Order: sequence, then structure tokens, then C-alpha cells
Amino acid sequence: MERTEVIVAGAGPTGLFLAGELALRGVAVTVLDRLAEPDPTIKAGSVNVASAELLDRRGLLPAAEAAQRRFLASVGKFGPTVEAAKRGGRRFLAAGHFAGFLFDNDLIDQSDPVLAAHRAVSNGLGVPQQEVERILGEHCATLGVDLRRGVEVQGVRATDESVTVETSAGEFTAGWLVAADGGRSVIRKRLGIEFDGTDPEMTGYQAIADFEDASGLRPGWTWTPRGVYAYGPVPGRIFLSRFRQPPEDRDAPVSVEELQEAVRDVTGVPVAITGIQGRATRFTDNARQARHYRHGRVFLAGDAAHVHSPLGGQGLNLGLGDAANLGWKLAATVQGWAPAGLLDTYETERRPIGAAVLDWTRAQVALLRGDERTEQLRTIVGGELLRVPAAMNRIVALSSGILQHYDVADDATAPVGSIAGDVDLTSGTRLADHAHDGRFVLIDRSPDSRFTVSGLDDRLAYVADPADEPSLLVRPDGVIVWASSGCDDQKLLDAALARWAGAK
Repeated sequence: MERTEVIVAGAGPTGLFLAGELALRGVAVTVLDRLAEPDPTIKAGSVNVASAELLDRRGLLPAAEAAQRRFLASVGKFGPTVEAAKRGGRRFLAAGHFAGFLFDNDLIDQSDPVLAAHRAVSNGLGVPQQEVERILGEHCATLGVDLRRGVEVQGVRATDESVTVETSAGEFTAGWLVAADGGRSVIRKRLGIEFDGTDPEMTGYQAIADFEDASGLRPGWTWTPRGVYAYGPVPGRIFLSRFRQPPEDRDAPVSVEELQEAVRDVTGVPVAITGIQGRATRFTDNARQARHYRHGRVFLAGDAAHVHSPLGGQGLNLGLGDAANLGWKLAATVQGWAPAGLLDTYETERRPIGAAVLDWTRAQVALLRGDERTEQLRTIVGGELLRVPAAMNRIVALSSGILQHYDVADDATAPVGSIAGDVDLTSGTRLADHAHDGRFVLIDRSPDSRFTVSGLDDRLAYVADPADEPSLLVRPDGVIVWASSGCDDQKLLDAALARWAGAK
């Protein structure tokens, strides 16, 4: 039997980012994963703006940008990066789609203050999930996280004081457990947590295939009466969805024959596939959410807490958001300074976000159906509604993850409760530069440094930055919990610190 402070089940992006957040604050973490090696299955191909900002705040953006450059070089196409975007006159650039309708940057209203606050990595990052996992794995290794691969979780026992995980390598005991072990989470099932939602009506595939002749496939997103497909940008990459039930054995590897039949059916092109590079993915639009994210000393995060179709690329990003929200709160609890009820805010804050994402993906599935009325609806949505800049801005902001908002203060006004985004400081630094160690950040823009806080150095970074802008208190996950307004500022700051950062 082995003991650590927190056990994380699952070494995907959610589990690794969460482990890094805990270790960054000095918490001993053990990560258990059933796979002996990282999963080679083709999955997400990018991260959205909110996730890119998470990486930026932890100093991981340069590594992610390097991975993006390698990826773009491999497909022979180059896009904007943070390095290429010059501060002060840069545009918010969007990359993505809604139900197969590509975002049109020419229709984005650049005067929108919501988008303007998130321009540093506005187009997200074209980084495949395997690269995200590699970067986070290296980050965790640097921080001393104990990663155990080839360890399969088989059961869990929880008491009021600890949690014991039963595995193929014996028992592991800790004070807390986070289940980031995927949509079929063994831990969620063992604890009997209900997984409510809707059954699938479509089956999709993602693969890099060897085609004899792919010239008949249209690049980009194409809707057909039988489904939707996207070909490229990586040579041979095919993504498609069609309204059919998955095969009886969903765990069976995707064969060349199965993939070829699906591609021919959706595209109407008689392609011949001779092989599959790596491992293809089979997915559905099964959309479910755990009724509770917490069970005593056990928490659910990522796909263990919610599953949905991958349309719009929300799964990876939703999981990273869970990890960022829970990580610092759990660390504060382990270290003994968490305010009362802090851990409960993980579910109250993140579960509504998860529910909204499930609805977001269900709406896209509804727009993909192959009947005549859906085709008429697509004509209106894509040909009229999404040609309006205000509608394009809203869709882009939602897809980017930057509209997430939390109830963090009584009678709060903007920007309190929103994600801080890219905050430039007069010193030439940015908010992200002061957030690498996972502490709160207080940006004091008063002319006389009136908001100096003492006794919280272990959990708060103070930055004096005199400027004609509101001062800000930002949580470790990037959420603004206080902004000066000229009225009762010190009193409201003290209240925010007591509510979120604890008191000495």
C-alpha cells in the first residue's frame, strides 16, 4: 500500500494539467494510467483560446507554439501565432467551425471589447492532443509528479479521512482522489454516480488514411444529406459523421473496410483506402453529464464528468477548464488555507459550464441531419444569420471559451466573474508573466499602491502597475474576483480575498 496526498486517475490532458496545478503548489501527487504508453489514437487537433491562455499563464505557451510550428510545417500551411501577432493593432483571429460552417474572420467585429481582451492567442493553437499531453507530461515531470503507467484502476474505497484506489499494481491511498479516467470512468461507476443524458444518433470517425486517390474529396468542411466530413489539412486526415448507430462492439479497432464504407457513404466519392496510419477514432454524439462532480473526497473531471460529440473541439478544452478550476482549490484544501466551502464551488461553477457545452454540441448535431428541413435551416443559419458580424462574434466567443462566467461576488459588475484574458501592463510585462507559479495575482493600478496586501505571499503575487485602468484580483484559474470601481474598493478587495484566498 502506497500513500500520497492526491491521486489522479488518468494521464490525459485533464489529469496531467490537474496534477501539474497541484504539484505547482507543493502537493504530492500520484497519477495512475492504465496505458503503458501515451495513447496514439488521433483525437483533438487544437486547443481553444481559453485553453491557450491557461498554458500561457503557466509558462507553457512557448512549448505549445513550437509544437504548433512543427504541426503547421508538416501540413505545408502556416497560420498566425502569438509570436507573429504584434501587440497594439493585432486582430482577433478565429479558427474553427460551428456545425461545419467555418468562422469568417472578415465578418468579425474587431471593436468588440470581449474579443479585444483575448487577442494574444485569439486563434487558439493548432496543437494535436498528443503534443498537448507531451508538453503537460514534461511539465509534470519537472514538478516531481509521480506518474505510474500500466496501472489499471479496478475499484475504490472512500472514508471520511482518505480514499483507497484498488489497481492492478496493488492499492494506493491518499487524502483525495480525482477521477480523470475518461467517459467510461471506472471510479464514477464504482461510486454509483448517475450519468444522465441523451443516447447517440450518429457515429463518427477520425483517421489519417492512405487513399489511392483522394482528389474527389473536398478540402475543409462539407455537408451532405448523409452527414458531414472534413478532409485535411494533414494529408490523408479524414473526419466524418453520419446518422447511424455505432457497431455492436464499440471497442473493436476501426478496420480499413469500416472506414472506407463510411467515407464512401457520407462523401458519395468511391474512394479506395489501403491503410490507416496509427489508430483511427470512432465516436458518437452520446451526451451525458455526471449528476454530481463530487462524492466526498472524490472528484470527477474531464470526460469522467461529461461526454459529448467532438464537434467544435470542446472536449479537451472543457477538461482543461475543469482541471484549472479544481487544481488550486484542492491544493488550498490540502495546505489548510482554503476558505469554508471552497471545494464545493468546483461543482457549482463547472457543472453549468459542462451542461452548456453539451447543449452546444447537441445543437450542432441537429444542424447536421440530412433531411430537407435541416438543409433549409442550414441555408438560413449559414447563408444569413452567420453572415451578420454580431452573430459571428457571439459564435466565435462561445467556441473560444472566453464567455465563461462565474458568480464570484455579491452584486458584481463587469469584469468580475469573467476570465482575465491578455492583460498588458505598463512595465511591458503581462498578467500571464506573473501567474506561472499558480498564485493569485493582484494588479494594483492605483497611483499610490494603496491596495498592498500583507501576509499572503505564499498564495498571492502583488504587482504594482500604476495606470488609468481598474485594479484586478485574479484567481489562479484566471477568473477575475475583484476589480476596483472607486467605491468601497478596499472593503470589497478584503471580502474577495477572504472568500477566495483565505485569511491569515
